[in-house]
Amino acid sequence: MTQKKPVVFITRPIPQNGIAMLKKHFTVRLRKVNSPIPKKELEKEIQNCTALLTILTDKIDGKIMDLNPNLKVISNFAVGFDNIDISAASKRGIAVGNTPGVLTQSTAEHTLALILALMKRIVEGQKIMERNAFCGWGPLYMLGKELYKKTIGVVGFGRIGVRLAEIAYYGFGCNILYDNPSVNKKMEHAIHAKHVKLATLLKKADVVSLHVPLLPHTHHLIGKKELSLMKKTAYLINTARGAVVDEKALLSALKKGQIAGAGLDVFECEPSRTAGLEKLNNVVMVPHTGSATVEAREGMAQVAAQNIIGILKKGAKPVSIVNA
Repeated sequence: MTQKKPVVFITRPIPQNGIAMLKKHFTVRLRKVNSPIPKKELEKEIQNCTALLTILTDKIDGKIMDLNPNLKVISNFAVGFDNIDISAASKRGIAVGNTPGVLTQSTAEHTLALILALMKRIVEGQKIMERNAFCGWGPLYMLGKELYKKTIGVVGFGRIGVRLAEIAYYGFGCNILYDNPSVNKKMEHAIHAKHVKLATLLKKADVVSLHVPLLPHTHHLIGKKELSLMKKTAYLINTARGAVVDEKALLSALKKGQIAGAGLDVFECEPSRTAGLEKLNNVVMVPHTGSATVEAREGMAQVAAQNIIGILKKGAKPVSIVNA
């Protein structure tokens, strides 16, 4: 008698390379709607699978997991995993995977794009041209700033933070400050990065770039107090998780001129953003597209698939299991 293949349920379309990998070994059920899965539909689908491939918008808690005692692995299509209750998964013997590494370059480039867009006033200029409001060149017209030799403060010195620091140092001659639980001696030697406390970084940096995961102790890591420490000429960039920043406090600081501007790829109550940010010329906002390149998303699909294969197939190895 032929043994049934394990079933993998994918909550939303992902690049085909990941799906093809899974189909070689398992029965794949793909939800073909390109939007977040409703809770009731997720509750129904999870009951009949051995593996679940989730998107960061899918909230997976213990109650959801308990609907299927045969669930073996949850593979998250993201580096972050704050949408999954890791403790609950571990108690139930469910492996949880993520996709680190493959989106490092994309997100670092994206962060740099936000920095340059702010400092060179690119979006503000685009709006002027759209309104046909350009009155002609002038010596003092639309003056921005150069990134060259400025001080970049990197909060969270993991893969993405380090890659941004390398690009800023080698490409723009920037000075690098970083706040991180551990010291990175390799980068301190290679690019002369300096390990400092968060308060010191906020006071000295011309650009503060956030690259920390969303955890209880990083929720509103940047709030009213922290924003007040920053230079009036400094810029805040968030390509990490929206709730790392108190968005209302940020809006207030921007309106008061406490900081020069902000570049936001993520939002506290995503997909919504705090009303009022869209009215400010010193804010550049994009819809969580830090990893939105063909190269990064195909890499994420490959890792997410391999995490499932590595757990369910004898002799195979997953790439990244966060609760191993």
